[in-house]
Amino acid sequence: MVKKLLFILFWIISTVVFGQSESRVQLEQEITAADRMAFANPDSALITLKKLEPKLDDDRLKSKFLLAKGSAYSVKHLSSDALRLGLAALNNSEKSKDSLMMINSLGFIGNQYYILKLNKKAINYLNRAETLIDYLNDNSLQQVTANIYFVKALIYKDNLDPEFAIRYFDKAINQYNKSKDKSSLLNINITKMQKGYCLIEIGKSKEAEIVFSDVIRESERNKIAEVYSYARIGLAASLEGQKDFIKANHILLETEKQIGKSQNIEMLTEIYDALSQNYLVQNNEERYFFYNQKLEKNLLKNEEIEKKSFSDLLDKNVELQNLELKNNQRLFYFFVILIFLFTFGSLFYIKKRINQLKSVKA
Repeated sequence: MVKKLLFILFWIISTVVFGQSESRVQLEQEITAADRMAFANPDSALITLKKLEPKLDDDRLKSKFLLAKGSAYSVKHLSSDALRLGLAALNNSEKSKDSLMMINSLGFIGNQYYILKLNKKAINYLNRAETLIDYLNDNSLQQVTANIYFVKALIYKDNLDPEFAIRYFDKAINQYNKSKDKSSLLNINITKMQKGYCLIEIGKSKEAEIVFSDVIRESERNKIAEVYSYARIGLAASLEGQKDFIKANHILLETEKQIGKSQNIEMLTEIYDALSQNYLVQNNEERYFFYNQKLEKNLLKNEEIEKKSFSDLLDKNVELQNLELKNNQRLFYFFVILIFLFTFGSLFYIKKRINQLKSVKA
């Protein structure tokens, strides 16, 4: 549900400085700045990193550079290329026996495998990172540790193991609370929302209501608009779990008004799906069909967006292959096929859902 927000939960490159020269510290700061820039403008980040590359003269800087470049590719939805750079960073840090960069690299690789829905491989790399973290017990790793726990929790959630997922969401929240990074507040609230949905899955809707209410208060206090809307949808879901459909519908209708102008298709789809199901349970056929039709329109819009995204992704991958991946064609085509299968699997689900809704209407 919070797919767009998950890009914010990325791998913040470690900025630990020991006895480094001024020029080396400056280079490290410039790489970190480019890494952060990647989330808003990955192309500008790649241009900046290309200018820095000739100046790199040690293994840690090279590893940081590779991960920052990988972050930019990942934001551009080029996970195969991000993965290639992550593996190169891991190889580099293993040769130099740099444990801190090994953890960052392992976490980054695990995240890319998760994005590609290769969960077994993702867990393997994340477990290796967690083992190193436990061994080092270094306070500077709180942010990356929290991110690793978060992705592991998502994998368990996807694999229908919500109780184990909750355990790792709690571990992630604990680490984010310790971190002084500015992004931690946002990350905590995203993590809490994911935990809330797991609580609903195991029948603890009242506890989930408390979690989502807490996120709403935090997002209002800190003016995090998108988190606020998602939390309101989550709060409605927790009330649905308690069979309080009237209150849930009231919250959903208010949220629809708040986000209507932005035309956030993903969020509106969630709202229309919930409203149609709630009115169906309440035997309100008129309102059910009204929101059912809105849901169908949004599902079709989502289908068009998925098709366009897939087409754009293929175009970008072909262009990148011609420029950079001449020596890595087999790996490139392997991941394109995986993305192809995953995307069309999503389209199949959307069409199946539309057909189910039409059959209910009939």
